[in-house]
Amino acid sequence: MFTKLKALRSRFIQYKRSGKVHSDLDVLLSSAKEQRQLEDQLQWLVKLMQWIRYEGSVDSHLEKETGRLPVARLRFLLMVLDRNPEWKKNVARILRKVVHEVSGIELYTDTGLPKELGMWSEFSDRLMMKLLPTPPLDHELGYLFWALFPDKDDPLWLASIDNVTFDKLVELFQFEVEADERDWNRLQSDLEDALVYLVIQVRAIGLSPAIRTRLDKTSFRDSAFFAMMRGHEEFMNAFLAGDRNQAFEKASRFRMIVWECRRELVQVHKHLDEYGVSISLVFQIAKLNTYLQRIDSLLEILLTERLDSRKVTSFFSKLVQENQDLRSIKSLFSQNIALFARKVVERAAETGEHYITRTKEQYRHMLAAAGGGGAVTAITVYVKVGILALGLGGFVEGSLASINYALSFVLIHLAGFTLGTKQPAMTAPALAEKMEDVDTEKGMADLVTEITHLIRSQVASILGNVMFVIPTVILIDTAFFLLLGHNIMSMEKAVSAYKSVDILGPTLIYAAFTGILLYSSSLIAGWGDNWFALNSLRKTLARSPSLRAIFGKRGARNIAVFLENNISGLLGNISLGIMLGMVPEILKFLSIPLDVRHVTLSSGTLAGALPVLGLDFLKTWDFWRAVIGIFFIGAFNVLVSFGMAFYTAIKARGVNVTERRAIRRAIAKRFFANPLSFFIPVGASVKSSSNGNGH
Repeated sequence: MFTKLKALRSRFIQYKRSGKVHSDLDVLLSSAKEQRQLEDQLQWLVKLMQWIRYEGSVDSHLEKETGRLPVARLRFLLMVLDRNPEWKKNVARILRKVVHEVSGIELYTDTGLPKELGMWSEFSDRLMMKLLPTPPLDHELGYLFWALFPDKDDPLWLASIDNVTFDKLVELFQFEVEADERDWNRLQSDLEDALVYLVIQVRAIGLSPAIRTRLDKTSFRDSAFFAMMRGHEEFMNAFLAGDRNQAFEKASRFRMIVWECRRELVQVHKHLDEYGVSISLVFQIAKLNTYLQRIDSLLEILLTERLDSRKVTSFFSKLVQENQDLRSIKSLFSQNIALFARKVVERAAETGEHYITRTKEQYRHMLAAAGGGGAVTAITVYVKVGILALGLGGFVEGSLASINYALSFVLIHLAGFTLGTKQPAMTAPALAEKMEDVDTEKGMADLVTEITHLIRSQVASILGNVMFVIPTVILIDTAFFLLLGHNIMSMEKAVSAYKSVDILGPTLIYAAFTGILLYSSSLIAGWGDNWFALNSLRKTLARSPSLRAIFGKRGARNIAVFLENNISGLLGNISLGIMLGMVPEILKFLSIPLDVRHVTLSSGTLAGALPVLGLDFLKTWDFWRAVIGIFFIGAFNVLVSFGMAFYTAIKARGVNVTERRAIRRAIAKRFFANPLSFFIPVGASVKSSSNGNGH
């Protein structure tokens, strides 16, 4: 019974909607004659498109196989016009007026194409589109296209228009053309002008220094971008002369030049590692590719003797899609940040390779390097205690803490030691580099083996840090006690130290926040390496007159090489030190209760409190809560920083969801088969392709 009632209700709604749809169309078509001004005609056209795109049910006499598709409604519209010649004449006049008044050059060169020279100016332009009121529809064809085709499904139904419907649309445009409308169709002449405009734009951008210096051409005259104008002129001369065979021959040569331009852009991608990459450059490359694609599409339409419905509908479908993307800020960033992120990630990956151990010898070397990092951190802990004892203001205290951390981290880096929590954010990109062949059994097995090595390396580095920072801190305090008769920490500071890592407190939140800072420092490290290459600083510094005057030619060259090899590590460590020291103070000023918890620093601080609190404290539940807290601080430092870096890396490399799930299943399978291999080097060792220095 309920099923029957539901069916009756559905039919009733369909009947009401159908009647409304038909009455709306009658009113709309009968009002076409009243539209005199261009702006009124454009608004009327927008309403007609809204009727075509209407998503309600349609009558059963319309093609059942199309259901609610707008193409079915378009067919119905054309059928109604065929039965009402007066309506058809008025609609045809409006369509011809729009084609004549709204420049076709804008249609071909502006709609769907970036207007600005740089990404940030394009971002500003798109933001203004969203914030400011929409200009009149005759102001710019891009706005008209947006008003006509605002729906994300519009490109789909436009591309599905069949040959018969397309021919009827063409016939509608040409219905009863009057004497004063003879020159209404400017589409082809505008298309020819648009080709000239686009070729000029492509040549100018392609021969700009940012692109040209990354091509292996001895002269800019050898570039395909330089040949664009000549190829276009030869084609247009043959086309306008009416020689079809010659036109096709010249078009083939012109298309070969366009293809060569694309090949040169591939070369530019390959040179980004050597010369560095900027967001502006990535934007210019994307813009060039879009322009070249548009030139190819326009050329295809121009060469077609008779309008080809497939080519035209496909072109307009893509035009609508590009125009919708052009208004999207998300689309702008997703298209242009991807390559930039990938290149920065790849630079971080080169550094991260040194942090992955694959053999027992490398594992032992990692433990030793981590031990050195822990010993240096012990000094950092007591310097921080001294800074806190001064009782300075928050900003000054944070500044001194930043200097303390930064100097400590830089010393660890230059000495070849390791700070365990810095590794995950650097090794994740290196891991993503191994994902090229995850769709094969061998590629997946190699990736899981690499993940095993990586996790084992993290365990070794953090274990080495903690195992050395604790005894070193206690040793320093013992020496201080023997010399001066009291401990370095006061009782108040000691109590505060163990409470700060209590697992029942906000420790986990602070540890996760620290993981975010660790990830941020890895991005800065990758960006710094890229910036050094982008500005050719190795050559600049090696040939600097000032450096040569002070240090000589060899000294200047050594400085340049040193910075090239260490700029990533220096910037990453300095930025991490500044963030650990200053970010909590800035957040405190903003009344945001967030602090940092770094596993090595927290372990050292707790160790410094033990001599003050005495042996009896080791038997208390408070102590063991602090120990558990230290364990989870390390886990959250690693998991958050590694997770964020790994996600960035796989997004930059385009690893899809299915592949991610397969990777997770393969890791779980390996873990249950051989869990010990994730913590210590057991079984067959894999020889490292790197230098094996482990730091």
